[in-house]
Amino acid sequence: MSATVVEQLDSLRAHLAAFELPDLCSVNVVTASGEPGVSAQLAAHHPPQIATGLLAWADTLTDLTIEAWRVPSGDSVHLSVIGRLPEGVTVRVYGGLAFTQRGIGADLAPEGSATVPLAVLRHLAIPGEVTL
Repeated sequence: MSATVVEQLDSLRAHLAAFELPDLCSVNVVTASGEPGVSAQLAAHHPPQIATGLLAWADTLTDLTIEAWRVPSGDSVHLSVIGRLPEGVTVRVYGGLAFTQRGIGADLAPEGSATVPLAVLRHLAIPGEVTL
């Protein structure tokens, strides 16, 4: 049985209280059997800040996956860290980057996604190292 909205939010609240994590600007809870259980957008707007924030979250989650997803309009790419909170709730934390022909996700069609190595976030966290 999946967690209720209140249980998912309680799990996220407890996680935020237990770890020093970057600010979020939005949180969405999925109540159906869809994935993920909780989706949260970082308040960061610049590539190194987004990558650093995602790395901070990656250090606190289990069953980790890093994903790049190009939005349907094609003008940006969302980088996400997907993992589980200690209570088993799945969380997706993401930040959006402007799409460029040479940047992360350049090979993705609109609405396309791909798993990427954690090293991509480490590289992106270095100011001035936006492209791979």
